[in-house]
Amino acid sequence: MRLDGKVALVTDVGSENGSAVAHRFASEGAHVAVCRGAGIRSAPIPADLPPEMLQLEGDICSSSEAQRMMAAIEERFGRLDALVNHGAGGRIVGTVMDISEADFHEAMASDALSVMMLSAAAIPLMQRSGGGAIVNIASIGRRGLSRRPLRSASQAAVSALTACMAIDHAADGIRVNGLLLGPTGTKSMPPEQREQLARKAPLGELAAPEDIAAAALFLASDEARLITGALLPLDAGRSLPTL
Repeated sequence: MRLDGKVALVTDVGSENGSAVAHRFASEGAHVAVCRGAGIRSAPIPADLPPEMLQLEGDICSSSEAQRMMAAIEERFGRLDALVNHGAGGRIVGTVMDISEADFHEAMASDALSVMMLSAAAIPLMQRSGGGAIVNIASIGRRGLSRRPLRSASQAAVSALTACMAIDHAADGIRVNGLLLGPTGTKSMPPEQREQLARKAPLGELAAPEDIAAAALFLASDEARLITGALLPLDAGRSLPTL
């Protein structure tokens, strides 16, 4: 049991990735609290979650609601050891000329603001718990992708926040790392699209939600006790430099 007795909050549990993380953490002995992701497009909390998972409703972009969630976790479990932030990201395809002011604010709120507000609310509880681990799930697009300016900008912000929090809270015993995803082979992805994207990866595969859960588990566990500020690509080699 790699998380035996630890308490974790997993966001975006309505997505396949978030659900996989929550269930994997629970299988490794964690007490798990869950909430939906940020933004109007985030999926609701599934109705079939195990009753022992603490289900939290609220806007994770709101400081007051994030603090209310932490109060509920502390009341139920008495501590918090791990937080997994999973942003929605900007989905608009196009150049900056195709993006409205509202599009920009929505994308930055769904990713950067949600990570900042939830982490800011979680850190005091982690401090009282003697330390913890934050895993920010972001994208390899942080370096800039063609026709994905919103996705690139919001993910670059999450990566920068990861480094800042790792530096600022190391003395508190809080580790902060990022997990950078390439395309993910979810069940909802058409088979032909999955095959096309897999061919573009040096390893010839796409990460599945279970792969994301395994990597998040490692970063949240004591096995990664000396790892902080890392940005770990989980992309089957897609971010490798072209030779």
